[in-house]
Parts: sequence; C-alpha cells; structure tokens
Amino acid sequence: MHEAYQPIIDDGRGRFPEDLRVKAPRGARAAIAAAAQLKHTTHSEYVRQALLRCLEADGVKLRRGTVEVT
Repeated sequence: MHEAYQPIIDDGRGRFPEDLRVKAPRGARAAIAAAAQLKHTTHSEYVRQALLRCLEADGVKLRRGTVEVT
C-alpha cells in the first residue's frame, strides 16, 4: 500500500476524503476498466495508483497529505 494513503486525521470521511473529477477522452472509462481488470484491482484503486506514479515521474511526491516537489 502506498504511504500517501495513510490519513492524517480520521474525520469520518474515510481513507480518501478528496473527490477528484476530471474530463477525460472518450473511451477512458473502458480503458481504465480494462487496465484495472488486468491488475486485479478496482477502477478507483487503479486510477489512484496511476495518478501517484505519474506525479512521482514528474517530480512531485504526495505523502500523507503533503506535497514535495523534487
């Protein structure tokens, strides 16, 4: 499990308190579903992991709710 997923304060909103909505290209839902199935995970978990990998590749780390730019 990725370190960034540990909540700082348990305020009753669960482990993932922030909603994120994005506009995506046509077919993105199907592509995410296919990728998640290949990885044997949920759609949401696949997107969370992909987002963290991409941020880190761009030099931005998210750890326990704080952002570190490297």
